[in-house]
Amino acid sequence: MHTGFDILESSSALRSHWLRRFVAGFVDIAIVFVPIYFALTLGNVTNTTIVAGLSAGVGWFLYAGFMEGRYGRTVGKALVRHKVVSMGERRTYRQTFIRSIPKLFWFIFLPFDVFVGLAIEGDPRKRWSDTLARTLVIAYYPAVPRSKKVPQPRPRMQRKEGKIDL
Repeated sequence: MHTGFDILESSSALRSHWLRRFVAGFVDIAIVFVPIYFALTLGNVTNTTIVAGLSAGVGWFLYAGFMEGRYGRTVGKALVRHKVVSMGERRTYRQTFIRSIPKLFWFIFLPFDVFVGLAIEGDPRKRWSDTLARTLVIAYYPAVPRSKKVPQPRPRMQRKEGKIDL
């Protein structure tokens, strides 16, 4: 069986999946990190960078755990149209918090989590924590309401000897 790195070389769909996950993660960390950094800067906290990094990890862990548990996605995942689903029956908060543990120390464990997930045999779309939590991140395109769909063209009416055929 092949590892995720083997498949990543030849599959543009898998590369696109991981690029979208990276973009979603970047958006989410910006949503969490920027307010924390400004609050710490205004509060004149010493070692702002270290405290902000640790605070952002805790904030990202809580943000991702609750948002993915409740809605199946974070703001970043919603922008790239990804969703967290359970490999079992229903997604639980327990699963989303397990898969969010690497976000506590995002600067060390998150890259390690992705690397191990791609290095082991199995589904190449999963991080290692997704395997432990029995979750999967999928592309999600919500159904478009019928009123917002583009109307289908109707066949043109043809005239035959003074009669109109439908």
